[in-house]
Amino acid sequence: MKVLSNRVWVFCQGPRAVPWLLFGAAVWLCGLAWVRDLHLPDEGRYVGVAWDMARADSFWVPLMNGMPYFHKPPLFYWLDQLSFMVFGRNEWAARLPSVLAAWSCATAAYFFVRKYRGVPIATLTFIALVTMPYFYGASQYANLDMLVAGMISLTVMAGAEAVLRQEVGVSYRSMMFAAAITAALGMLAKGLVGVALPGAVLLCWVLLTGRWRSLIVLLWPPAILVFFACAVPWFWFMQQKYPGFFDYYFIHQQVERFVGASFNNPQPVWFYMPVIFGMTLPWSVGLIGVMNRTFWRSSGATLAVLMVVWFAVIMVFFSIPASKLIGYTVPALVPLAVLVAEGLWAIRQSKGAALTVPVIRGFVIGSMIACVMGLLIFRMTQKDSASESGAAVAAEWKAGDTLVYLRAFPFDLPFYIGNQSPAWVIENWPALPKRDNWRNELADAANFNPQVGKAVLVTYPELIPRLCETIDQVFWMRSDDWGPSVYPFLRDITPFFTQRNGGRVWKILTDAAFKEKVCPKSG
Repeated sequence: MKVLSNRVWVFCQGPRAVPWLLFGAAVWLCGLAWVRDLHLPDEGRYVGVAWDMARADSFWVPLMNGMPYFHKPPLFYWLDQLSFMVFGRNEWAARLPSVLAAWSCATAAYFFVRKYRGVPIATLTFIALVTMPYFYGASQYANLDMLVAGMISLTVMAGAEAVLRQEVGVSYRSMMFAAAITAALGMLAKGLVGVALPGAVLLCWVLLTGRWRSLIVLLWPPAILVFFACAVPWFWFMQQKYPGFFDYYFIHQQVERFVGASFNNPQPVWFYMPVIFGMTLPWSVGLIGVMNRTFWRSSGATLAVLMVVWFAVIMVFFSIPASKLIGYTVPALVPLAVLVAEGLWAIRQSKGAALTVPVIRGFVIGSMIACVMGLLIFRMTQKDSASESGAAVAAEWKAGDTLVYLRAFPFDLPFYIGNQSPAWVIENWPALPKRDNWRNELADAANFNPQVGKAVLVTYPELIPRLCETIDQVFWMRSDDWGPSVYPFLRDITPFFTQRNGGRVWKILTDAAFKEKVCPKSG
């Protein structure tokens, strides 16, 4: 085993290793992306929006239950729709944008570090990054976190490469164009953070290292024009189509969510420190190696300073708001992996390969086992998915059938059914407490298309009269245990499907027998 691992390490440093290294990482990241059902709420929400856009042929306007959904920009939804077109409607296709973003930023990190620190540290960086449980988990999750993290990472590395090229008299223009495009994609992935964070990292780096003249490179006008040409059109088009979009998206969703305390998961300011170091174990132990003064006087200090600044800016920025979600700090993982690799290499230089090679081998094996086991445990303990009920309903679904949600909104159910029309959602509209949940998301969406909102957002008293207006139509009603207590007619109907988490689905046909029993008598 020891001889084999040494030979693998030697091979990884050879010129023929690069294709195999990149291919192996692609297989590793793609291989198990299909084993889990969509997780609620985030995976169900974002994949559900992409499916809603696909089934309504609404490529430009994000939709939630048929209504404009402007909580986030469209890049993830676009990529998911393209993935569905190529690979079909399944969980692997839904997670492919996250996988590709993870692979792309890990690959870019490898070549960036290899150029300035050599093959061994680049290889260590690459292997550490793709096997970190935090990074691997984000790559297996179909939401916006890995996508925007990938764009932020690519922007920082392209911008830094442009600055370093300018210092040695090499043309930097191609790198600044690349930085402009990835920054625009970052903005289309998750809004202002996609450009603000890499800009803050690069600005702090050039100022702290005395590279004042490099501001000319980072503010190169043609690159700025390319950024605006790529980033602005979608936002401008939405404002023209839906007046009020700018205020809702930029002020409410971007600024107020950042400074407000009423959104998801309020946590203390130190929340991310134990999270990021705990979820990157065992690799984060390697940071011990960068804690000596000799390292910071070495030739690697220039790159290390960039990584420290990069890591610090991300951590500080996301520690400021009260609302904290684990996925927010994924953009800090590339610089962390570089510092880990530098630390392990520094230990190797001082202690020798006899000590460090077994440690690295143990880190790789332990991390990969942790990644796979975590994924499988997540799969076995998941109870909120609509995959089983969706498959059961899909087997009997006919064109013209309608979904009805009773005080619930299972984001993933339309995806698993493959239905082509919005659902009726029964709630106490519009009298809702202002909270960050699906109810207010739907209510906000209805403000941008009141006509569809009136059709799909149904109040409690409206449901039975609406059902009674139809003739021989099939309705699939999804509810938790709450449903039969409010609509007694459900007590006499055997549920078509009962989910493991208690949710039930009834198949209702509005035929003469139904109307005789449920509908008010005329006259």
